[in-house]
Amino acid sequence: MVKAHQIDLIMPIDEMEIRNVSENLENLSSYAACTLVTKTQYFDIGINKSKLANFLAANNLPCPKFTPVDDLNKVEEIAAKFGYPVLLKPVRGSFGRGIQKFHDYQTLKHFLESPESANTEFMLQPYITGRDITVNVICKEGKMLCHTLQETPIKYGENFKSGDILEFHEDKPIVEVIAKMMELLNWNGVACIDMKRDQRDQSAYILEINGRFWASMVSSYLKAGINFPLIMAKLGLGETPTISLQKEAKQISLKDYFNQKIKGKKVSFKDTKYVSYVSDPIARAMQLINS
Repeated sequence: MVKAHQIDLIMPIDEMEIRNVSENLENLSSYAACTLVTKTQYFDIGINKSKLANFLAANNLPCPKFTPVDDLNKVEEIAAKFGYPVLLKPVRGSFGRGIQKFHDYQTLKHFLESPESANTEFMLQPYITGRDITVNVICKEGKMLCHTLQETPIKYGENFKSGDILEFHEDKPIVEVIAKMMELLNWNGVACIDMKRDQRDQSAYILEINGRFWASMVSSYLKAGINFPLIMAKLGLGETPTISLQKEAKQISLKDYFNQKIKGKKVSFKDTKYVSYVSDPIARAMQLINS
């Protein structure tokens, strides 16, 4: 297929495709250039929440308390020590799918004994109220080449999906922690690292690595000024990309946009993420149809 379509660059965008290229890199590279990919032994640690938590703890990197879910009696005891509410997370997953919040052991036990949880590996962590932080990076042999850092308002409740309200800014201590982690993992390529900033003391914890491009990638370019796909493509083709520092910027939700308009405040539609939808309506329509 690579020869038939005269493909110059193999550039996977999702985790399993990236892993597949890494696993078959030697063979694929004989047909076309490939973008940077992390060796599977490190990639498999990064994209598994439980393996990553153990890795972070072993290397004194900040992560929330955690326990694997393999013994209900053990879970009951540890959850009580964590203090309710607690979060139950599938060790593999993305976009917050499958994460649940429990306020007592009986409800947690009922779910873990139900068919719904069968054949899924979970881990348990304490619930932390605070801001979501996402650090997006491209690394080469463990060295961070570029990054953006985005942060949400404080989140409450049980919505674990990424939101539309973002602030792009620098945070040197957090970036240094992420750089150390990626160096230890000898990361090669793109990654999206999710963190939580605890509102009680402002400490920040690493939650997971998404070894792929992310949902707010367009915002990373339009707001923060970093074109991650272009940088990845140029690196894969052996070219030297122009890499700049991220710009400080804010993104508001559509709801906030209309609320501020009604109040007569100065606000632009460009402050939302939807300006890119207007620029390419056919692509967005196809995305909605196929979702």
